Amino acid sequence: MSPTPSPIADLRDPTHVPFDKVFLDPNNPRIAQEYPPGYRDVSKLFDPNAQPELEARVRDVYQGVEELQNSIIKQGWIPIDPIIVWEHPQKKGFYVVVEGNTRTVALRYLRGSRLEREQKLLDKMKSSANSAKHTVATQEQLVQALEKIKAATDQLMVFPLAADTVEKLEEKLPRLLGVRHIAHAQQWQPYATNLYILSLYERAFREKHGPDVELALEAPLIKAVANMVSRTDSVTKKNLQAAAAFGEFKRAYDHRLPPDEAFRDDDHYFFEQILQSKFTQEQFGITKDSLELSAEGAEALFTWAFSKPRAKPAGADDDYEGENVFYKAEAVGLWSRMNGYDLKKSTSFAKVLDVSAPEKAPRIRTIEAQYLAHKERRSAVDTLESLRKALQELKLENLVSQKQHLEPMFDEVAKLVDNFRKMMKAVSE
Repeated sequence: MSPTPSPIADLRDPTHVPFDKVFLDPNNPRIAQEYPPGYRDVSKLFDPNAQPELEARVRDVYQGVEELQNSIIKQGWIPIDPIIVWEHPQKKGFYVVVEGNTRTVALRYLRGSRLEREQKLLDKMKSSANSAKHTVATQEQLVQALEKIKAATDQLMVFPLAADTVEKLEEKLPRLLGVRHIAHAQQWQPYATNLYILSLYERAFREKHGPDVELALEAPLIKAVANMVSRTDSVTKKNLQAAAAFGEFKRAYDHRLPPDEAFRDDDHYFFEQILQSKFTQEQFGITKDSLELSAEGAEALFTWAFSKPRAKPAGADDDYEGENVFYKAEAVGLWSRMNGYDLKKSTSFAKVLDVSAPEKAPRIRTIEAQYLAHKERRSAVDTLESLRKALQELKLENLVSQKQHLEPMFDEVAKLVDNFRKMMKAVSE
């Protein structure tokens, strides 16, 4: 059996191409368009009118664009991390960025609107008699730095993907993106990863069944996709279910969101949480082979998590959690843990939430307070054993996606543990 080719072997030698012939990829899972155009229709793939929306989408899902721009201004354009492109066989001289959309967006801004804005400001300073010399000099340096970046990228160095057909591109791209973003350091967020996995599965399913057969889960196809992205079959199946169910949910309920509200990428985490336990799967009506929640389950989730405004009103406290029953996706996991506790202790905390009557549910924080009060009667050993088991069950990809929220909580837990150790030591002495 021949070894799997290295992604580097799939790249041609670096070359320079005109910057204005490089287009953002509307199929990139990070940008996560609802209906990506694929790579066959060149009019959609290289539509200049679609590019501004894609730029905005990259800025929305990747918070580091501004930091990257500032770094490029300070250091100049250093193409250490390659921009990988694909030249379309039906439109020679036009390139779609299959890896490096974020850097492309940063360069577009610096070369375009930022340079134009700073040049206008410099001209205004020079025409004013009140401008201080050192201020004008600083502005000149900034404009010169931007002009150097533009000159250095008029002909952009890129690495073309060695794929002469769309079929070859679709064969090689999963391996390239899998190596860089699914299994290694530059990981995508879970939703982007799952969308990409779903797109691979849909393509395989359509190749087998054609365009008119309703999408369904099939073990051989799941295994094939799992091999592409270096994941187990069971994990890949859950990835597919979460992405598909979230997509269907958004389409069904987008028009019912409160005014000025919108679904966010991290709302996908609700569906990953639902798939974590048999209890929540049963409650929301997602079976082992389904790709969406049941009608009753979807209605309950919307009522509990999205029916009321989530945006923090002006003047609200930092710990404001909104008015919804589920204040965040982790509340789904909390509900499951309550059910497990009920089964062990013959309590009924989880039963307070009834999927068949979602409008009658109290906020889960209210139930949680009663649940925690009951748990406090347990011994310290029981409490710490439960915490240990809960920590062991945490998944790396979920930790990454919730990093900003989790790090302060980890710090607080560490301080509590340290204080308890000191108290026990002081008493024993």
